[in-house]
Amino acid sequence: MEALLRQTMRGTALRLCAVVWVFGYVLVELGAQVQGRSPYGIMLLANLPLLVLGIVQSVGLGLLLDHLEARPGWQRWGVLAIAGLAAGVVQTAADDAWLRMLAHMLVPSWQAWALAFEPQRLMLILILYTWTMFLSVALLWAARTADSARMNAARASAFEAAASRAEAAALRLQLNPHFLFNTLNGIASLVVRGRQHQAEEMIGRLADFLRSSLSSNPTALVPLDQELATIRAYLTIEEARFGERLRVEYAIDPELRRLEVPNFILQPLVENAIKHGAAQVRGAVTISIAARRGEGGALLSVVNRSGHRGGEPLSSEQPVEAEVRRGIGLTNTRLRLAGEYGRRAWLECRPLADGYRAEIGLPFNITADAA
Repeated sequence: MEALLRQTMRGTALRLCAVVWVFGYVLVELGAQVQGRSPYGIMLLANLPLLVLGIVQSVGLGLLLDHLEARPGWQRWGVLAIAGLAAGVVQTAADDAWLRMLAHMLVPSWQAWALAFEPQRLMLILILYTWTMFLSVALLWAARTADSARMNAARASAFEAAASRAEAAALRLQLNPHFLFNTLNGIASLVVRGRQHQAEEMIGRLADFLRSSLSSNPTALVPLDQELATIRAYLTIEEARFGERLRVEYAIDPELRRLEVPNFILQPLVENAIKHGAAQVRGAVTISIAARRGEGGALLSVVNRSGHRGGEPLSSEQPVEAEVRRGIGLTNTRLRLAGEYGRRAWLECRPLADGYRAEIGLPFNITADAA
């Protein structure tokens, strides 16, 4: 899409510069006719090399405008002002030299005015050429801004369509649609603010997460390492939303990396940790993801810790567990565990003084290829 935008802007720049300079030299031709300096069309034909030079210089100023895009405004426009004046001087010098040569070699009737040194005439020509250079830059900047706005609108429309498709697909796996809405809304916000690189990174993260979640069998057992990779893809998206406020810690027993776990079993726990943590707290929130051996099996836990909730300290008397239990994600997690393991697996959620803890107990079952 960026390549298309650049190609569109280059074509627009060339057309605008050509129109400006052709119009200018048509006026020169009309002036020559009024003053009776040459037959009809001769002045315009004689000025074709100058016309090409003017277009080339204007396009060069447009490329310089693109190159200086990241610079502060005063630097960008200061450099362009100097470059535009220099281009006007070059065009004036070329104009004077070219017309003198034509007067000597091809059109002797021009010698009376073309060979005369008239500072006022040269200054007027310099002003006109410099003004034309600045006009070209202004038109290029306006066209570039309009093209960028149209491209951003197209991106936003594409993101909206992608959001609808992704939300429908995610609901099959019972992902929280608010996560998709917030993510796509965040991407659209980055695009509108001109932060295309960050928007593309966030799109890539979302694509990686959805690819891993939608392409795999949602009822299969997968190694814990694979499950953690999916969680990391999910958390990179949330980290883009919350920035430094969201901290993630991992404490994984190396012996459990090949532990068989239900696919997507940890994502609802992590999502609720963010929902009841970073999304409702002004300060930093730490999410700890751990896997360790327990009595008769393995324990997977997701702990959310923060000093404040909604601006007030989080205490054990607050009904955190009641809020959590109402979540469809955790309800489905319990149902999945019961369907896969019966009473051998469980999910426990309990409030902490500064957050809450969700823990899954699983039978200890290592994949066969780990040996």
